[in-house]
Amino acid sequence: MNVRLFAPDPIDFLDPTPYSIFEYQGHMIIGAIWLTAALTAFLAAKGSPLHIKAGKLCIISTLLVALSAAVMLAVEMVPPLALNAVTASYAVITGWLALKPASAKVRRFELGLTGVEILAVLAFMAVALPNVVKGGVPIIGPGTVLLVPLFLLGGDLNFHFRRKERARLRIRRHLARMSWAFVIVLRAPLVEFETAGFYDLPDPLMVVGPVILGFALVAYFQSRYRNKKPANAQAAAA
Repeated sequence: MNVRLFAPDPIDFLDPTPYSIFEYQGHMIIGAIWLTAALTAFLAAKGSPLHIKAGKLCIISTLLVALSAAVMLAVEMVPPLALNAVTASYAVITGWLALKPASAKVRRFELGLTGVEILAVLAFMAVALPNVVKGGVPIIGPGTVLLVPLFLLGGDLNFHFRRKERARLRIRRHLARMSWAFVIVLRAPLVEFETAGFYDLPDPLMVVGPVILGFALVAYFQSRYRNKKPANAQAAAA
């Protein structure tokens, strides 16, 4: 299995070698479903039936995007994309768990996911740091890839140590996790379409634009729903 820090670009959408067209186009179709579900969940009234249904579809499609990415990564390993697949899955699952009432099972699951994400970050750093030290890759590349995972792990640290405040923090955590998952999944096609020539964006915008979007989404939802609690049991379990 070939391992490189960044993927070969651009990929021909009709001949996505080294991946099969079934793998690549299937990944793209699932991504389109994810985008529709994510935008619907973001725009729908929080706790409404539409938000709950779209949110569930968003979580499922995020996991399927990560799974289809893993199939392609088995052919051509690209560490940043592998970290993104793990982080997106970790973000949506912890976002879903945040709405669950506190229990020993939920707590163990959350701590286990934190451990998995830490291992994914360490594995990425083991590949990225030698490339940076040798001068083959500027540090801003791996640094930008690591920014969101480290930010989410910092949120875990805060949430785990303030577990007695779970009832107050869980809505904020849910919204933040889903916002960052949206940014993580969106970043890959944003870069891919740009390198394929669909549009031409300045490099600084490509690098930091999704991160800025993430902070903007988190700031908006945190301010709007800061003290909001689930409207009913169905919303709490969604």
